[in-house]
Amino acid sequence: MKEYRIVSIERIVVTDFDWKSLTKEELQHIFSGVNFNLAPMWHQLVSLAFASERSRTAFFHDVGTGKTLTSLYTAKLWNCKKILVVAPLSAFGAWKRDIKNYTDFSYVILSGSGRERKSKLKNEKNIYIISYEGLKTIFCKLYKNKGWQIIPNSFTYDFDCIVLDEVHKCKNYASLQSRICLELSKRCGHLIGLTGTPIDQSYLELFNIFRVIDLGKSLGTNFFNYRYRFFDRHNKGRWVDWIIKPNCEEKILNLISDITLRFDREECFELPEIQEIVKYVYPTEQFTSFEKAIIHDESLKVSGKVISASENISVKAHRLKQIPNGFIYYKEDGQRVVLRLKKNPKVEAFLDLLEDSNSKVILFYQLIEERNILEGALRKEGIQFVSLFGGQEHDEREDKIASFTLNKDVKVLLAQTTIASEGFDGSIANVAAFFSPLSSPKLRKQCIGRIHRKGQVKKCLVVDFVMEHSMDERVIQNRSERFDLVKETLAYIRDFHRNLDSGEI
Repeated sequence: MKEYRIVSIERIVVTDFDWKSLTKEELQHIFSGVNFNLAPMWHQLVSLAFASERSRTAFFHDVGTGKTLTSLYTAKLWNCKKILVVAPLSAFGAWKRDIKNYTDFSYVILSGSGRERKSKLKNEKNIYIISYEGLKTIFCKLYKNKGWQIIPNSFTYDFDCIVLDEVHKCKNYASLQSRICLELSKRCGHLIGLTGTPIDQSYLELFNIFRVIDLGKSLGTNFFNYRYRFFDRHNKGRWVDWIIKPNCEEKILNLISDITLRFDREECFELPEIQEIVKYVYPTEQFTSFEKAIIHDESLKVSGKVISASENISVKAHRLKQIPNGFIYYKEDGQRVVLRLKKNPKVEAFLDLLEDSNSKVILFYQLIEERNILEGALRKEGIQFVSLFGGQEHDEREDKIASFTLNKDVKVLLAQTTIASEGFDGSIANVAAFFSPLSSPKLRKQCIGRIHRKGQVKKCLVVDFVMEHSMDERVIQNRSERFDLVKETLAYIRDFHRNLDSGEI
């Protein structure tokens, strides 16, 4: 048996045996009697061998490495007959595709009202697919004064396997969907947790992920004991930060390693080169004038209209984050209204990128008004596009993705980061761009994984559009750390005043 020392979350393997030492020939011999509809790749066979000795496992393989099919074949090896897959809505297409094309499992999508979902659960199928948001309509009841409450006697469906796709959505132990997933975990014999990005900001997030996956066997069942054991409290003014203690990172990884396997994309297959660049754009006079007014708590005057200043630091922080993208939100008679700047250098830079690129492009955005601005600019230029955003039905979203993939005239996919960072194959494009830079390294990696994944044969380009002398620069400088918008805004304002005093502004 080989010893393998865990060095980081990127290299999780079992400590008493290096499963990655198994050759493809050895693995094919191990599984010689198993009929797979599609021959698994080497890293998938390693995963199956690893899982075959366990009843619960976490596959933390990188984005785009085929975790969906790996989990389906794992359930087959476990001889599971009734499987509940909990996944983001955006991942439904990948599950449907792999089940239909590469397995003999039957399946049903649990969509519609709570009553409709419960009715579909009566169908005799092997796999039932539901979104995290949809869980409450089956396992909870809505009370007028208490909100959604879990109903203990609703867990009567006897699933022999639960698959939690993007299991990092269970990181908050107090959230309703995490508590439902924990109750489901208690009642099944097999469970698979899937994610390529288990940690966003802190190792604290691992606690509840593994409480759900292995019912606390790895990291315990009490969050506060876990935090006390492995983290130190650091007071930073009004903020409290929990910093992992020296040598505790390896201790945590060793505790979870018995059920956890991780493969990077580079270990799985040859991927093309990826180049990441920052495209800086210059602020307009109107931007500079508005930014100074926001920082100095002055009203904004536009076309005879006066927009009140706000001394609320949170409001100020969001305005400073919005304005590099060409707009701000404000309240008028209690209603949210939008003010757009006359010129938008980021839109101009994006249109230049499209003109220079022969590839389809995925442009990620965050706020509704960003999409409105971009859609208007693309229509004006006669550029065909599709948009993914919150509130779309599953079938509509799948139609949009299919149009982008199959229609050669559709050049742009506008993708809202909160709902389109997971679950679809965008490798028809080899350019991904961010209209405004993301502060979350995990979310950004998931977005990039739409193009830089299995099936991609072209060199990939990732572009961040960044307004010089704006909050954008704070985001790209500090996104590897725990990003707090208000905290970073205060630092940005201090720097702004310092530069103003020195004459640099």
